[in-house]
Amino acid sequence: MTARPGGTASPAVRGTSAGRTSVPAPRRRRRGRRLTAAAVVLVVLLAGTAELLARGLVGARLSGRLRERIGVNQVHLGGSALLGLARGRFGRVTVTGEDARLGRLTGASVDLRLTDVEVRGTPRVGRLRGRITVPVDALARSLGQGTGGPAVSGVSTDPEHGTLVLSVRGGLGTVTVRPLLQDGRAAFELVDARVLGEPAPAGVVGAIEEALHAQSARQPAPGPVKVTALDVTSAGLVGTVRADDVTFGRGAD
Repeated sequence: MTARPGGTASPAVRGTSAGRTSVPAPRRRRRGRRLTAAAVVLVVLLAGTAELLARGLVGARLSGRLRERIGVNQVHLGGSALLGLARGRFGRVTVTGEDARLGRLTGASVDLRLTDVEVRGTPRVGRLRGRITVPVDALARSLGQGTGGPAVSGVSTDPEHGTLVLSVRGGLGTVTVRPLLQDGRAAFELVDARVLGEPAPAGVVGAIEEALHAQSARQPAPGPVKVTALDVTSAGLVGTVRADDVTFGRGAD
């Protein structure tokens, strides 16, 4: 007996179509998960790049405005830079610097905390609090600049008594002063003056007092940022500063 034409196809070829192959469902799911993961990574990278760009833009702008007053500084933004830039306002900003310029004085360090900072138009700060530390070498330069008194060759601190001890004429004499605030400006009160370990003559004491008065008078007039306290520490002279509703525009006081 012979097979009939058009008989049943072999089991080996059932379930396939000419020129087409099917992809198993598990493989399709794995491929979809890989594409989704790649898309998520791309979005994260783009968002991170945008955040860095926004942080650099706002930080550079604020730092530039502050540079006119305190010299080189670093601005650290709190929270999301993108969100703050979109709102035009940052809740927290930190400003630091290790070589600040304060009037004639240079070489100070600053650590400022700014809150409620508007960045649209002219930057405005709702509240500023912080500390400015003037190290002893910067104090020596400042106290020795054109006072007409004895040349200051060094400064040491006495935190226990809240005084600064100035070495003059290479150690031939010492002058002890107490920092204080007068009308919002830093001033220095003479506590003691000695020459070769002995009390200085009255004429020398008078000349020192005049020099200290002249040095205090040269301090810039208080601006919107007020010095509220002066403390003598082992690091130098520390001023506590504060301001409320202050504008950091070009040329503003």
